[in-house]
Amino acid sequence: MSSFTSLAVLPLGVALLVVLAGCSAEEPPVAAPTASATQAPEPTPTPDAVKLAFTMPTDCNAMVPQSRIDAFTAEGIILLGGPGGKYADYLSDATPEEQAGGISCIWGFAPLTPATRPDVVASFGEQGLNEQIVGDGVAYGVQGDRTLDPAIMNVLRGESWISVIATIGGTDSYNQSVEIAQEVHDSVYTAG
Repeated sequence: MSSFTSLAVLPLGVALLVVLAGCSAEEPPVAAPTASATQAPEPTPTPDAVKLAFTMPTDCNAMVPQSRIDAFTAEGIILLGGPGGKYADYLSDATPEEQAGGISCIWGFAPLTPATRPDVVASFGEQGLNEQIVGDGVAYGVQGDRTLDPAIMNVLRGESWISVIATIGGTDSYNQSVEIAQEVHDSVYTAG
């Protein structure tokens, strides 16, 4: 998930921006962030890297591949809020992604600009999320645990912020959040 989307999925967990519920052994939460800054480092692209063009999704179902939607359906997870969701006004207040000009799908995706990036990065530090470079992006996340803390994954790239939050944390939920973030990246970035 090197660019992040907030996906909230509900039946197995009550969610907020990528709510996924999964089953795994109880895990302790991953601790403190490795760096705190108001500006995330920009990864250096390799010379042979293909330039990808970002396309802002307008419908939640276009944000992830059909195979992921099918997996959600098989698990009884439905799109509750956001464009294409069951409820038009699922949340009473705008999410951080919506405030940045994006969409939230309870399951969210937001464009990232030089003006919004510092506040977004600062909020990750305040949440105690760990920072790492992943390919051409910077990821901020925490594994969480099976009892109280969600698994959180945010990936920032030059023009996107993808966040995935699974209400039930732990290793499996965290790994699935990483997979979903990558799937969203692959859906919204195309060779250009």
